[in-house]
Amino acid sequence: MDYNLDYNNMSDEELINSIRADDKKALEFLICKYKDLVNSKVNKYFIIGAEKEDIIQEGLIGLYKAIKDYKILSNLLLIYVSNVN
Repeated sequence: MDYNLDYNNMSDEELINSIRADDKKALEFLICKYKDLVNSKVNKYFIIGAEKEDIIQEGLIGLYKAIKDYKILSNLLLIYVSNVN
């Protein structure tokens, strides 16, 4: 995905502020930034009757919620995302 170079130079907190200002591309960028983290976590889970893609989708929903609920208290969204169930 081709993103504005400004997003690459922005901190997670700056991206969150842009998202709160209704910047949908910033949201898309941040989700893509952490998508590999979601995929790595999904590989640790096995749910009877669930497809891997379904679990990934649930993980991405969790990521979206984490981004929306994140309160800027530190500079590490990654820690917050990693701990959201």
